[in-house]
Parts: sequence; structure tokens; C-alpha cells
Amino acid sequence: MNKIGIVNYQYSNHNYGAVLQAAALHFYINHTLGYESEHINFIPQGAKPKLKTKLKSIINRYLRDLGLKEKKIEHASFINPEIFEEFRQKWLPRSDNTYHSFEQIKQANLNYTHAIVGSDQVWRPSYADSSALVYFLAFLNNDVKKISYAASFGNDFWELNEQDTKKFADEVKQFTAVSVREISGVDICKNTFGVDAQHVLDPTLLVGRAFFDSVIGEAIPKDNSDIVFYKLDIDDKFEKCIEDTSSNFSFSNKNIYYSSQGRKYYYRPVSDWLSDIRESKLVITDSFHCVCFAILFEKPFLYYPNDNRGLARLESLLALLGLENHIYRGDVDPAELAKSLMNIDYSEVNQKLAKLRDGSAKFLYDALA
Repeated sequence: MNKIGIVNYQYSNHNYGAVLQAAALHFYINHTLGYESEHINFIPQGAKPKLKTKLKSIINRYLRDLGLKEKKIEHASFINPEIFEEFRQKWLPRSDNTYHSFEQIKQANLNYTHAIVGSDQVWRPSYADSSALVYFLAFLNNDVKKISYAASFGNDFWELNEQDTKKFADEVKQFTAVSVREISGVDICKNTFGVDAQHVLDPTLLVGRAFFDSVIGEAIPKDNSDIVFYKLDIDDKFEKCIEDTSSNFSFSNKNIYYSSQGRKYYYRPVSDWLSDIRESKLVITDSFHCVCFAILFEKPFLYYPNDNRGLARLESLLALLGLENHIYRGDVDPAELAKSLMNIDYSEVNQKLAKLRDGSAKFLYDALA
């Protein structure tokens, strides 16, 4: 029987989308396709904050309190990153051994028939840094069938120069099947790596809403709000957008990324985060996966881009679903734009999504056959 190893950013202790898409892919492979899969527990060196990082975070926190530094909350400031590990233990089976470097995982001689890399921005070298080749499955023996599912470059261009690209192109050519999360990724694969790729849905959209309803279970927070927003880097302009939108609708609002008590910041449990989106009336975010969940739960939403995280990943999806007007591009008042986006015909969106889901499901079925 096929035994499938999956590689992505499942180890994240701050990113809801990373752990949820990982769980969605595992669930789909095991419960829909009937295979046995687990995540290869690769946690790159430096993924956990070091003492130096924590000290820097404390200093920056006091500088912000004094008005000497811009508002930005760093991951090391949070009290309870273990909520992500609690989610993994329930929903995300992993390999018995943990690996922290390319050399270490290569020497493990892992015994899988197939390996899948994806989804998320696993093919964005600046994110993976020194571990980039791990996410091109270069550590595996040649007899393992290598597959990418919804791998993302993050941008509509490949980040590296020609000299550094060759080793990655050589690895992609060893793949049995290649799929990417954005249409622009199809062009990158063809023009940069010389391979054909298929455009597929992110695992969260592939698996569908029922799985996430089961994750939520009975977790319905008591402090639900009409507007929920999820954005890491909150500046004055974004705060004004939230305030004005709340005022226009006479809606309450809630930051679902974290709660705070004084200088202490707390992540919300993963199930609560999902429930907050499901029970809301409007979602405002700069997150790809938060938009995915707004769509799955059939919620009005406004995508408020963050230039540093890449716009191509959302433009591609929203264009296919006829929702590209939900991107705030800085040319209108975002609060007024939000008002115009409240009535989405989700019957039409779901029809388009169903067709895309069929193609994505066929790709994965054929790749693992």
C-alpha cells in the first residue's frame, strides 16, 4: 500500500493557514482517497525563537509603548504558541522522528512510496532560506514518486538568479506530477524549470467546508463580532479602515489574530479562529487562507493586501471565482468598498469552485494512483 509523506510549513506556531491547510491535505488523502499519509516532521533550525530574539522582542515592546517604534507585534511576544501544537496533535499525524536540516533529513533514508510538497509558499526560497531544497524534495531517493500539490511561489516571478536556479530546476524535473496554487506559477514552471504544471486549488478549498465544521465542533466563542479582521502588521490606515467600516454598518469588530491583556498577547485557539470567521458578517484580511475560509463559509470579505506577502496568490484565485473586485487597491475608500461587497452570489461562486475542485481532485487522484 502507498505510504505518503507530506512536507510543508505545518510546524508553524503562529500561522493559522499553515496548520489548517496541512490538516486539510492529510484529511483529503486519507479519508477521501483512502491512502495512508503523514507529515514529515521537518522543523528547520531557527524556527523556534532564540533567547536573543525574545530579548529583542521585549525591548521593542517597550520602545513601542514609548512611541519610539511603529506598532508591530512580534511572534516572540505571544504567551501561548502551544495552541498550534495542540491542534497538530489532534488533526495532523507526523513522522516519529523530527528533522532540522537538509543533511539530517537526507541521511534518514525515509521509507515512503510517494512524497508531496505543498501547499503554501513552499517554493518561495526567501521564505525557506537555507532549507529551500527540502521543499523541492531533494532529500529523497529517486525511487520515491515526487509530487507537488498547490505549491506556491508567493509572487508572479521566481526569486533567484539563473546561476542559483539550476539546482532547483534539476530537482523539479524529477517530479512525477507538478501542480501549483496560482496560474502565474504554471508559467514559472514552464519558463524557469522547463516542466508542465497544473493549476489546482489550495487544500482548504479542495477538502471543502464540512471538514472545518468538524474542526470547529462545539467551539463557538461567546464574544463573536460582526466584523472580524486578521492582519499581522496593523498600521494607522488599517485601523481607520476597521473603525470607519464598523461605523458605517454599526457593526462590532474583533481582531481574530490575537487577544491582549496589558503587554501580553494570546493566540486564539485554532477552532475558535475558524468559528469567528464562520459566525461573522464581514471578514477583512491580508491573508490568503483567511480569504479561503471566508469563501468556504460564504461570508462577505475585503482583501486588504500586504505588499510584502505577494498579491499574485490572491489575484489568481479571485479572478477564477469572479471576486477580483474584493481586493482593495488603494484607489477608493476601503470602508466604502466594503459596503459595496456585502451581497455575494455564492451559488454562482460555488458552481465555479466545484469545477475547479473536480480538476484538482483528479490531479491528486492520478498522481497517487
